[in-house]
Parts: sequence; C-alpha cells; structure tokens
Amino acid sequence: MKLTGLRVVDLSQFMPGPFLAANLADHGAQVIKIEPVTGDPTRGAPGTDGAFFAAINRGKRSIALDLKHPDGREVALKLMNDADVVIESSRPGVAARLGIDYETVSRTNPRVVYCAITAFGQTGPLSQLPAHDPVVQSLAGTLPRDGRGMPITTGPSLAALAGSLTALSAVLMALLRTRETGRGDYIDLSLFDAALTAQPYLSGRLLNTPDDGSQEMTEGDSGLALLGSYETADSKWLCLGGRERSFANNLLTPLGRPDLIADAIGPAGEGQVRVRAFLTQTFLTRTQEEWLDWFKGRNISVAPVLSLAEALDHPHAHERGMIQMDPSRRNHVASPIHFRLEPASPPLAVPHLGEHTEPVLRSIGYSEERIAELVGTGAVRGQYDEALTLAQPAT
Repeated sequence: MKLTGLRVVDLSQFMPGPFLAANLADHGAQVIKIEPVTGDPTRGAPGTDGAFFAAINRGKRSIALDLKHPDGREVALKLMNDADVVIESSRPGVAARLGIDYETVSRTNPRVVYCAITAFGQTGPLSQLPAHDPVVQSLAGTLPRDGRGMPITTGPSLAALAGSLTALSAVLMALLRTRETGRGDYIDLSLFDAALTAQPYLSGRLLNTPDDGSQEMTEGDSGLALLGSYETADSKWLCLGGRERSFANNLLTPLGRPDLIADAIGPAGEGQVRVRAFLTQTFLTRTQEEWLDWFKGRNISVAPVLSLAEALDHPHAHERGMIQMDPSRRNHVASPIHFRLEPASPPLAVPHLGEHTEPVLRSIGYSEERIAELVGTGAVRGQYDEALTLAQPAT
C-alpha cells in the first residue's frame, strides 16, 4: 500500500486527529495510538456502543501512558523520536507543558512532521476557546439553519471533517518535502480555518462585494428553486441539484411552464419565489417513486433525500466497496480513496485500551524488567481492562 513503512504516533482524541490517523492506517501506515490510562474519551461516548471510537481508531495499536508522569513522557518521546508523523490535538500550550511539543521532538528527530489540530489554531484571540464542531461552525459561518432561521446543531461535523482532510493533505505535502530536504515541519491546523474554506462561492462574493445587503445575498442563495428540496405526496422528499439552463428546460418544459425558465436560472428574488411555489405544489401531486420514474431519461439533476441508514444500505455504496466488516463482525465505512494499483486494505481490528503497550515497549528496546517497573509506577497500562472502555468524555 502507498504508506507502508510510514510510522505515525497519534496522541489526538475525539474526531479530527484520530480520523486523520485512521486514513493513514487504511493505506498501510503503522499507527501507534497513545491513550491516557483511563482511555480515549470516545471509548465511552454515550449511546455509541463503541461504534464512534471504532470508526476512527481502527487499524491502530493502542498504548496507554500517563503523559504527566516522567516515565510515561519518556516512553512517548522515544516513540515520537522514531516517528515520521506525530498528531496531537491538545489546546495550545499543553504539549509544551508536557514536554512533548514540536520543539522538543524535532531536536532529536528533525524529520518529524508534527501536526497539531485545534479548534481555532495556535494563535489568535480564539485560540484558547474550548470547542467542538458546532461551536467552530457557529463562528465560521457554516452552521446550517432551518426554514425559520434557527441554527441546526445536529448535522454532519463539517468543521471536523474539513479540518481532518485538510490535515491529511498537509501531512502528505510535508512528507514529500521531507524526502527532498531531510527536514520535517510543524503544521498548525485550525478547524475554524478549514471551515472558512468550505463555501468558496459565497465567501468570494462577500469578500469582494460592497457591504450593501451582503447578509441578504447570503440568505438569498438558499432560495434558489433548482437547488432546493421538495416534499412529495407520500411525505418523502426530492432534492434538485442543478440550475443550468439545460436542467431548467428539461424540467419546466414538460411540466408545462417554460415561461419560468428565465426565473429559474436567474438570481435570488421574486422570480425564484415564483418557481419554488410552482414546484412545491407540483411535487405534492405524486409520490416520490412516481416522480423518480418520471425523471428517468430526462437528464435532470435530482435525487431522493435519503436517511444515513438508507445511504449506507444503497447498492451504490456496496458496489463501491464502501462498507467493510472487521474481524469482530463490526461494519465500517471504508476509505473513499480508491487507488487502482495499491488499493487500501485497512487492518480494521479495533484496539482494546493498552492492548499493544507491552509489545510496543519491547519493540523500542525496553526490557521485561523495565516494563514491569513502568507498569508498577502507573506510568503505563499494559493489561486491557474492560471497565476502562467506559471512561467518560472529557468536560
């Protein structure tokens, strides 16, 4: 696989960092996940039955360390000094206080690519603000709203996903450069920064248009009739997804309203309101299945609005190999990166807390006597303890 031989130390928790590391593991990287002795908080995320942890930590080796203990820090630094990539997600300043920051690691391992993922970055007035995805999206202007304008906080973790995939790109770019120069780099990856890039069409307009109704312009885009969702007679939904002239013509002409084509491809405003009103009434006259039959062969950008469960069960997802099963028969969403010559073949097994502590310590030169000492001090935890999978999320 593409990343076979790459050594990664993952100190991160929650979604963005672990998801980045899981993507690297999917393509052959050896990822050692350093967890606190009480376990990654997502192991005990309420209502998930371990599924959230499994989805973003599959294919890794787990070692449990107390990084506040000198012996635990010693082990972590030894692992990081031999790593190609280090990923951490603590608040700015925490890694330095623990003595596991980039400056410390790079003195003995100048080739390391050190990726620090935080909500708002290492600098700036928001850098110390604790935040998960909805708060980041709230400040980045990406939190969706319902028809009444009320913010929706239960949607996809856009900021976390954008941040994780941006970090993946940054890590791979840095690794390519390291091959040439022998020098790694420090990546200050902010979820806020990544989320700001998620709306280039709107942000480009807002940054380059005089402030004379910009807010209305932003909200008006959500009223474009051919980029909207419509309820059908059976209380299901269809989503239109293209407002090019050809799509407008192929939809409105057979519906008997070619006079609305100009409005449909025009700007937000009264014309769009007229088209939306017509389509709202029209789509309520048939069931979703009847409309999908009607759309066949008409070259119109349209789809049924599926639940996540329906999407995961869709034949297309399975034909694309996007659902895979691990040795314990837990299903996973697979890597979306499809190489022809070296496809992903992820080791989908989900590690128990500290499952690999002792073999990892042996692999970096610790004797059995020293391992026993480390376990005795509480600096490391080697034996898997079922109770620790219920560690509560950090506050």
